Amino acid sequence: MALGFVTGFENGTFRPGEALTREQLVSIVVEALQRLPGVTPEAISTPPGNPYSDVASSRWSAAKIAFARDRKIIAGYEDNTFRPSRVVTRAELIAITRRAAEYAKTRRGQDAQLQVTQPVRQFLDLNGHWSEQVVTQMSGYCGVASPLNETGNTFAPNTGAQRNYAAAAVLRMYNCVSKP
Repeated sequence: MALGFVTGFENGTFRPGEALTREQLVSIVVEALQRLPGVTPEAISTPPGNPYSDVASSRWSAAKIAFARDRKIIAGYEDNTFRPSRVVTRAELIAITRRAAEYAKTRRGQDAQLQVTQPVRQFLDLNGHWSEQVVTQMSGYCGVASPLNETGNTFAPNTGAQRNYAAAAVLRMYNCVSKP
C-alpha cells in the first residue's frame, strides 16, 4: 500500500542509498503524521517568519520544519539554526521518530508511552553514546531502530542515515502507532 509520505526527486528517482538531510527527514515524518488513520490532519502553513535563522519562510521545507518544531518533534541548535541541508545521523533519526511516535499517540487520544512490542536489541556500539537509551527503546518498539544493514548487532549511531533506512524506520513507526 502506498502511503505517500516519502517522495522522490524531480527526475523520478528515489536514491535509496543517498544520505538523508534534516529537512528531508522532517518532511517524511510530518507527511507520515498527516496520514495517521483516525486523526484529522493538522494545517501546515507557511510560517509568518523564519522558523530558524537559516530557514527562510520561503524555503520548501519551512512550513514542515515550523510544524515539527512547534510540536517538539525536532529542535534546532543553540545558535538558532536548524541546518536543514546537514546529513542526519542514524541516532538523530531514531530520536526524531520516537518524538513523532509519542506525538502521534497523543493525537490518537492514547497515552504517549511507547510500549515494547518485540524483544529489545542490544547494540554493541551504543555503550555510553547519547542515543543509547532511545535507540534501545525504539528497537523494541516495532523494530523502528534496527541494525546497520538490517543484520548483526551494530547500530552505527554516528553514521549518516540513508533514505531507504529512514523510509523503513518511519514506516515501522507509523504502523506501530496506527495499531489500536
